[in-house]
Amino acid sequence: MATNPELDPKLVENQQAQPVPVVKLELNVNELNVVMAALQELPHRVADPLLRKLMEQAQAQLNQG
Repeated sequence: MATNPELDPKLVENQQAQPVPVVKLELNVNELNVVMAALQELPHRVADPLLRKLMEQAQAQLNQG
């Protein structure tokens, strides 16, 4: 089960000791909107950084085409 560093401060300490792998996903715009809508159900302090990162990456890709 994935944990959130906002909710588990010990996770932050462990992540500093070892690198966190990066995963690249491919979603169409409708799928991305579903994921973002689900994230908006979480508390703002938890979801906002991830929502911003998703939007930034999506906008960069959509502006290329």
